[in-house]
Amino acid sequence: MSKISLGIDFGITNTDLVIADHNQISYFSCPSKEVTIQNLKELIKENQLNLDEIETIGVTGGRHNDLPDLVNDVPITHFNELDAIGRGAQSLSKNKMENFLVISAGSGTACVLKKDNQFIHAGGTGLGGGTIRGLCNLLIKENNPEKINALSLKGDYKKVDLILKDVVSGPIGNLPEETSAVNFGKVSASNLSDADLAAGVINMVAQTILKTAATAAIVSGISNILIIGRTPKYDLLTKILKESFDHLNLETEFIENGEYAICLGTL
Repeated sequence: MSKISLGIDFGITNTDLVIADHNQISYFSCPSKEVTIQNLKELIKENQLNLDEIETIGVTGGRHNDLPDLVNDVPITHFNELDAIGRGAQSLSKNKMENFLVISAGSGTACVLKKDNQFIHAGGTGLGGGTIRGLCNLLIKENNPEKINALSLKGDYKKVDLILKDVVSGPIGNLPEETSAVNFGKVSASNLSDADLAAGVINMVAQTILKTAATAAIVSGISNILIIGRTPKYDLLTKILKESFDHLNLETEFIENGEYAICLGTL
């Protein structure tokens, strides 16, 4: 009987697990803990699995190198996170292409370029889902992603930011006049709601991811962008990224189950 393969991504906030059993793929996620053999065994047990059922375990992220190369005679294969990001995004993409840029938007954001059969680090930013939760906790005392998402959809970041038409009376180059010129430039305003502030935070993170990824894509001569991670679950962020990349004539694919792409890349 064929055994099971596991792929694990030890993220900053979440640990993600993919279980490959014949042609069946299932996913599991839990809050991250210290990366130890004991916690690995507990993770396996939580998914109603026994080590003797497992053929291979692939690991990446966090402190995966703290694990040995073997547990109870089951080999542990360590993957460079850049390779896991690229491999996982490519396997989940509906559009099979040779060259592309991956935006891995988790607690922070990394950009990985696939070109000439190599996965290359193409930059990134410390802003991501962790920033959204952290700043919203400071500003509006809310760090639940679902509640932040719902609030932001009711808000207006233009009440929080100075936009181009506020400061230069119109567009600059091909930038629309409602593009943010100064994030949180209107914080002295007295009529800002929690929803407006949540929208402002998400817009700031989205614009930073956009500029980082667009620069990497244009400099590399890449027009196809794959977007993975949990941060795109913020609907406003996804809307901003999609509209902005379209404006730049860059093709985007928001990967279904993209939050599990990295662990899938270790199989």
